[in-house]
Amino acid sequence: MKSFGPFVKQVLPPQQPTQQPPQITPEMQQLLEQLKDIHEPAPIGWWPLAPGWWILAGVLIALAFATVWLFFYLRRQRQRKMYRVEGARLLKQLDLQQPRVVEAINVLLKRVAVVTFGRAQCGPLTGERWIEFLQSTADTPMPEPARRAILESLYSAREPDAQDLQILQQYALDWVRNHQVLENSQTQTEPPSTQEAEHV
Repeated sequence: MKSFGPFVKQVLPPQQPTQQPPQITPEMQQLLEQLKDIHEPAPIGWWPLAPGWWILAGVLIALAFATVWLFFYLRRQRQRKMYRVEGARLLKQLDLQQPRVVEAINVLLKRVAVVTFGRAQCGPLTGERWIEFLQSTADTPMPEPARRAILESLYSAREPDAQDLQILQQYALDWVRNHQVLENSQTQTEPPSTQEAEHV
């Protein structure tokens, strides 16, 4: 039997000598000691705010102020018109069959006029002057039956016709709802109290 020993020795590469780890010199040791751990960057804070946030905050504050202003404006407008609603309600509640109903309608018209135009302007008006004032502050002229009811029945014991009363009541409702402030009139910025209107 042949031996393969010399053949194996020729095929196998010669073994390399094992390498020794490099020796750490004192200089290398000093360099290693100077190395520091890796520090992560500081987290980004929320302050100061970016310009976009300042713009958004300004818009939100402006919207808040606008909302508050609109609320109080609408509330004031509604309060200014409440006397119209109350006057119309009282006129609708009048019983046209009761005596002196023309006087009751006229008193309600005077109360609403005092609230709107002031006592000095419309309080002393009577008769034709009062009718002219009512017509000058509304777009609709007073119908003849309503005029007749005021002029003939207000200061006398004569009771007007039922149809005249209905026309007068409807005219009073229209005037209360649709009267306009005269441009040259010295109106009050705030309506007088209800007690002042009740003394008409």
